[in-house]
This record gives sequence, structure tokens and C-alpha cells, in this order.
Amino acid sequence: MTLEGKKTYITAVVLALASFAVAMGWLTNDQYQIVIGLLGSLGLAALRSGVAKSTPNKQPAGQPVSAPASGVTPAAEGTGGGNH
Repeated sequence: MTLEGKKTYITAVVLALASFAVAMGWLTNDQYQIVIGLLGSLGLAALRSGVAKSTPNKQPAGQPVSAPASGVTPAAEGTGGGNH
């Protein structure tokens, strides 16, 4: 079983369980703060990983952006493009 696409949800469920544990008195507020910090970091890392994987046609670093395939080139900078 792979965790692909499930890490963010798992992190959210564990955070909900930790909140329940505090409400039941099983965790102190100090312990809860540590759990929130760790799970928040894991959740952000999972989101970052998901966004990186979902970006199609990612341009490698340092590579110039190529012109559109239709042969249309972007307008020259400073031409305005509006009514004169």
C-alpha cells in the first residue's frame, strides 16, 4: 500500500485525534503543542510535495522559457497595447 495522495489526510486525522485526546485529558497542553508543531510541519511538507507533483511541464531550473508552439511571440515590453 502506498501513501501517495493520502499523507495530508492522515496528518489531519492524527491532529483531530490529538485534539480529542486533549479534550479527554489524555494529553497535557504542553504535549499537545508539541504534537501540533510536528503535525503542522508534516502537513505542510505533504502539501508541498503534492503541489510539486501536480505541476505539469515543470521547467528545469536555469532553463529559458521557450516561445509558444504556435509561433506567436509575446508583445514587446513598453508598447502599451492600449488605445493611443
